[in-house]
Amino acid sequence: MAAGSAALASALLAGCVTAPPSNGPDDLGPILLASLQSGLAPSPTSPARTEALADTLQRHLSAPSGFESPSAAYAAAFYQARAFAPAWTDASGPTARGHVVREVLSTAWADEIYGLTVPPAPTPPHDGPLSPDAIVEHDIALSGALADYIDRATARRPPWASPLLGGVTGAMAEIAVEDVTDAAPGRLFHIVAENDRFARLRRGLLQYQALVDAGGWPAVSPDGPKIEPGGQDPEIRAIRARLRATNDLPPPVPPMLTADASTLDPSLEVAVRRFQARHGLAVDGTIGPRTRTALAMPVERRVQQMALNLRRLRDMPPAPDGRSVEVNIAGATLDGRDNGVTVFQTDVIVGMRDRPTPRLSSAINQLVLNPTWTVPTSIAEKDILPKLRDDPGYLAANGFQLFDGWTSAAAEIDPLTVDWDAPNVNIRAMRLRQAPGGGNALGRIKFLFPNQHDVYLHSTPSHGLFGRSLRTFSSGCVRVRDPLDLAVFILNEPDTWTRETLAARIQSGETRTLRLAHAVPVSIIYLTAWVAEDGTIQFRRDVYDLDARSLAANPDVS
Repeated sequence: MAAGSAALASALLAGCVTAPPSNGPDDLGPILLASLQSGLAPSPTSPARTEALADTLQRHLSAPSGFESPSAAYAAAFYQARAFAPAWTDASGPTARGHVVREVLSTAWADEIYGLTVPPAPTPPHDGPLSPDAIVEHDIALSGALADYIDRATARRPPWASPLLGGVTGAMAEIAVEDVTDAAPGRLFHIVAENDRFARLRRGLLQYQALVDAGGWPAVSPDGPKIEPGGQDPEIRAIRARLRATNDLPPPVPPMLTADASTLDPSLEVAVRRFQARHGLAVDGTIGPRTRTALAMPVERRVQQMALNLRRLRDMPPAPDGRSVEVNIAGATLDGRDNGVTVFQTDVIVGMRDRPTPRLSSAINQLVLNPTWTVPTSIAEKDILPKLRDDPGYLAANGFQLFDGWTSAAAEIDPLTVDWDAPNVNIRAMRLRQAPGGGNALGRIKFLFPNQHDVYLHSTPSHGLFGRSLRTFSSGCVRVRDPLDLAVFILNEPDTWTRETLAARIQSGETRTLRLAHAVPVSIIYLTAWVAEDGTIQFRRDVYDLDARSLAANPDVS
């Protein structure tokens, strides 16, 4: 990577990788802007110099062999519309915008676009600056590559994405005036998909690819000892360097050595907590096994992870208008959104690895207060039968009724009359129903939506597991930490349904079904990497090994 490109990547990392809380001493927005302005912003160019570059560019385009590219027509029309002014260079060479365009093209593999001819960044001669010919040759070559990229990328846009305004040349013109210091990614990152989450992650991938090109980050042992705040270990020095590589630990200001670089001191503890938060780990400042595993993950693997999630985001339909609910299995979180903006978030518990929560899209159309629970046959066989063999009184003690079949005419039977130890006992032929109440497995609220998997969202009487950072404990349904808040959000009738009115209705003990006049879209997705709206790059564990399987099936993701 050229020096300017590396500097740009460094500046972007400072402003976007970890995004410390704003308005505080670690607010890096000004640092990003200053870095770009001081080292990468276009240098002042006199009108005469600009006109000379335009004349040189027009001469190169007019030469019979001066511009050979599959997208020559697009690029030529692009330059003609801008009076042959260079788009990605100035009198000193590539601009900040030019560097970013080149880095996007160099990582086109992440968009499943291969074989682009990306021009290398021009290197000034030892005896002086770049010549006008070298500058415009690079500008032309970069435009040709960009036109090729846009032309091929538009074919990958999902069917619901509107056509690019002005086609290839229109997109190029839009990119040519974008400010690369803007917090929100521009058109360059919205070529393949209009999804803002896609654009943020696509730009985030550039930053981690820059770390790959720079040689990666310092190695941290995944099997080292547990280090608590205040503890000492020789590997702390490497951990400091590792956290500085992604700006979880900002560099000292002014640069200086810490009093004891081998101690997990308060500043390092803050950095560890920041790292843990954006990796979905327990935020305790202690470097334990799971934190070590995340620290030890090679940057190349993180880039692959980001590329896999880009494919998922590309194929994700746009956020619906109005209210919607999204559950991220890998993150074990639920977001309530209003016109695509998150206004409510809570933790959830999802399915175990051998009973995974399915990915799906549907719409919540009913809420049930004080629900009964009819036990699925698989749970009855795998979970309840072993308990009955240990304690035949288990059903009665936990509010279950037992029926001798699944029809409405099935008779209730006494569990104590069944020989649960008999090898031929067929619990699947029996129906188990748990009465409403505080001990009901579904808790006090159930959220229903049509789906072939017979899964739903529900509350739970057991809240202890929400304190875990890894929350894969259910049999496929999604347990919600804050069901009252979710119900209020979904019902969206503040004059009728509040937390208080819902709690009172639940307290009555009556089972009641609330049918929504307007169903609320719900999607259950699987994302292990994304960039939050505040710019923080987030990673989560691959709880169902879907990333690992995708990488095995798609070795080109690199």
